[in-house]
Amino acid sequence: MDLNEARELIANRQMWPRVRAYLAAGGEMMDFSLPENRLYLLDKETMEKIQLWLKALGQAESWKTIVDGAKVRQLKAEYPGVYPDAIRYLPYFSKFDLNDTSNIELVKHLLKLKFPEAYELCCS
Repeated sequence: MDLNEARELIANRQMWPRVRAYLAAGGEMMDFSLPENRLYLLDKETMEKIQLWLKALGQAESWKTIVDGAKVRQLKAEYPGVYPDAIRYLPYFSKFDLNDTSNIELVKHLLKLKFPEAYELCCS
């Protein structure tokens, strides 16, 4: 990072407080112009929800056939706020390998659909 990039980062009122908090918590300096690095700036709760959605999307195809009430209750408890919604979102992710959660394009697409505030921070 050169001096001009550092000045731009500090001048960014949306990102700089998050970067400062991340660094103060022991995080390492990285190129925050990349969306995959900006994910580190999200709060813990949002990151946990994103991870839960990514995990659920990888399994949602098999959930389509579940009709057993006990299993449905178990999935609702295990994936709160995600099951059964993940099944309805599958068509939007048809071009992605849903088991490859490291695919930044998959993550960006999920952010765009379900986490607009995180998408704005990471992808703008």
